[in-house]
Amino acid sequence: MGMREKAKERLQEVPLISLFNLRMLGFALIRAWVYLMFLGAATSVVTWNGDPLPPAAFLGSTLCLCALLFSCAFIRKYNVFITGTKVFRIAGPICTCVGTLCLASATLPDAPQVPLCVLGAVTTGIGSGIIDLGYGDLYRAVQPMRTTLEAPLAFLLAAVVYLAVQFLPPVADVLIVAALPAVSGYILFVHFQVWSPKHEFAVLPFKIHLGAFSWKIGACACLIGIADGVVRAVFLSTSDTTVQDFYRFPLVWAGIITLVIIYGCALFSRERGFKPMYRTVMFIMAIFFMLLPVFTGHSEIESIIGLAGYGTFNVLIWILLADITSTYRLSGIMVFGMGWGMVTLGVLLGTQLGQIVCLGAPFSPQLLSLIALLATVAILISYMFVFSESDLESMATSEEEDGGKAVTAGQGHPSETSDGVRRQRFQDRCNDVASQFGLTERETEIMVLFAKGRSAARIQEELFLSRGTVSTHLRHVYQKLDVHSKQELLDVIEGTG
Repeated sequence: MGMREKAKERLQEVPLISLFNLRMLGFALIRAWVYLMFLGAATSVVTWNGDPLPPAAFLGSTLCLCALLFSCAFIRKYNVFITGTKVFRIAGPICTCVGTLCLASATLPDAPQVPLCVLGAVTTGIGSGIIDLGYGDLYRAVQPMRTTLEAPLAFLLAAVVYLAVQFLPPVADVLIVAALPAVSGYILFVHFQVWSPKHEFAVLPFKIHLGAFSWKIGACACLIGIADGVVRAVFLSTSDTTVQDFYRFPLVWAGIITLVIIYGCALFSRERGFKPMYRTVMFIMAIFFMLLPVFTGHSEIESIIGLAGYGTFNVLIWILLADITSTYRLSGIMVFGMGWGMVTLGVLLGTQLGQIVCLGAPFSPQLLSLIALLATVAILISYMFVFSESDLESMATSEEEDGGKAVTAGQGHPSETSDGVRRQRFQDRCNDVASQFGLTERETEIMVLFAKGRSAARIQEELFLSRGTVSTHLRHVYQKLDVHSKQELLDVIEGTG
């Protein structure tokens, strides 16, 4: 099958027009808020008088964001209670809005700058963290190919919003930026009812070993984040433009480049799956970083190349986390809490390290080339830590393998059903689907194992079947259920297909 035919086939699964939806819009709005407030240290001028925020606001908010994400990832057994409360869901958008207004007021004459900055940093960090976790759990239930196509579109729309707001007067800037998390939170928690007790998945997720997962995702995300942060800081210092001009139009062009790269990899790659796309994108990012010293002095090209690397990195990690949670039915709060927390920490470390490196400015062409080379090496090394199917299977065990302890299903909200009832409900649902679609006993057995996250190779070992036999039974299951992907199969079992 040629590349054009592959692209058409994949677009039939996810029509482009369907990508313009409320989920994508809500996610784009919260990304736009991040761009406007904390794209980099001291870049935000979203204040009542247009004066820039102190760098400490960026540092404090980012640390609070990391603290919330990591704590939610590590205290998983309490997430059921916490996320199930209406107060927690409301706290996300309210804290972010209030914190934005506090930070906007910190630069006013005679304003108590330190208390406002502290309050604003804490509330924006916590509030935006809750919203990030919510969208992570929302994308857990989305087909991976759809997430792959929606995420770069959302980041591009966020860049367009960032550009549009830059041309407004300061008061309008503040009011619009404060409204962004409110609208995004409404879409997330009211329209989609994320973490609402009314929604509960039937398919049980794996329990995953958090230490091994943290090491893999942390090494990957931090390496790229540090490399990107240092490169942006260093080449920004060599540019003759202002910080705002460095980001304004180039951010939109960078978003377009990111969209083209991700769409090209997703639609035209020979292999499906995340790892081939990651390999291609990392190669392209490495080329971008190596080209930066060539364009020193051409500020707009420098900005576009640097921001294209930053945007592609963020989109790629979001797709990776969503792909893992969707394919393996892992807890969205755990995966995005740890994964997105590591991304945020990596970018923070890279930004701070970049500011230290910039103390040695001006840089010679040889030193700029060395910095770009080291960033490229860091990106290539990060590929060693990308998840494979065998990695996730070695980290995860199903509820039966964990001594009969079921992991909380769904999006982490309270449930009055016991673990035994929850497991039985999953088995009953599978039996209902098998009966409804006329599956044989062997097809049902394979469907159940596949829905629990087993790979075809693992099913082959457990049932002592040949690879061809397992593939044939899975093909028959897909045909009888009229599904074309694992996500669609899980949707049928959950009753949403």
